[in-house]
Amino acid sequence: MKLLLNLKVVVAAVAIAVGLFGASQEMLAKDKKVSDQRYVMVVPISGHPFWVNIRNGAQDAADQLGVKFEFTGPVEFDNIAQQNQIEQIALTEPAAFLTGAFDPSMTETIKKVTAMGVPVATFDSDAPDSPRITFVGPDHYNVGFLYGKKIVELIKGQGKDKGEIGLLTAIDQTNLQVRIKGLKDYLAANAPAFKVVAIEDNKGDDQLTAERTKSMLIGNPNIDGIVVINGTGSGVATAMTELDRKGQVMVVTSDVFDPIICGIKSGAIQTTSSVNTYLEGYLTLKLAFDYVNGNLDKVPGAAVGVSKLPPKIDPGLSFIDISNADTFLIKKCG
Repeated sequence: MKLLLNLKVVVAAVAIAVGLFGASQEMLAKDKKVSDQRYVMVVPISGHPFWVNIRNGAQDAADQLGVKFEFTGPVEFDNIAQQNQIEQIALTEPAAFLTGAFDPSMTETIKKVTAMGVPVATFDSDAPDSPRITFVGPDHYNVGFLYGKKIVELIKGQGKDKGEIGLLTAIDQTNLQVRIKGLKDYLAANAPAFKVVAIEDNKGDDQLTAERTKSMLIGNPNIDGIVVINGTGSGVATAMTELDRKGQVMVVTSDVFDPIICGIKSGAIQTTSSVNTYLEGYLTLKLAFDYVNGNLDKVPGAAVGVSKLPPKIDPGLSFIDISNADTFLIKKCG
């Protein structure tokens, strides 16, 4: 009897051990599967500092989740090359893509890779007619509307009740086109004495922005204010310094990099907008991870098409000026 009892204990212990081993192996397999997941961010111009905070946010999220994060994109601004890279990388079966849709044709690329089994989350610039799983970024119409309000306030602060405004932008970028519409709508509804008299294409390049700013001011000597719709404001600061026009022409720029902050401190730029781009990268990757790993599969109605993720998330917008510029400066100004 005692031998039989001991045998039963041994059998039970073996069964428990086998069960624990199996569970641990399952957990290891699951952990390995997660750690092998690749989340790939593809942008239209990889070398521009605009992506630094977005990239850092995504990398931090990847590190917290224990997944792989990759960042890539063409060296020069090129929407088509960006899309071609996405389609090529899709063949390597990444877990998901994180990308901005800066050209209408991105919608078809997102449809194509989604059909290949790779979900796409967009940030900063959306493709709402595509099957993207979520969008994290600003309301670009509202950004432009606030730009209009800000430049009018600055020009009026110079004692003027009317004014001429010049814009610098990347003409082909859809999100920037929406910003310009918002700006013009603000002027038409709230400040009709203030007119946009010139728009220059800077192609997303800071040096070209400096050149186009100079030509715009030479061709339109009565310009009272300039709004840089994209993140190339350091070029305007260079032009203002070289033309000795600092403080004479009010300047609103976009985004937060040391050269822009230094432009504010020097008086060449009055203010710059700050979208919380770190959150764009961080939340886009985390939401893509939840989607890929089925963490939100229990959302009521998900089986019949109810969105598992919020369709849009606005990370917030603020303005930086001389009063708080030092807070955002990473290195010293030269």
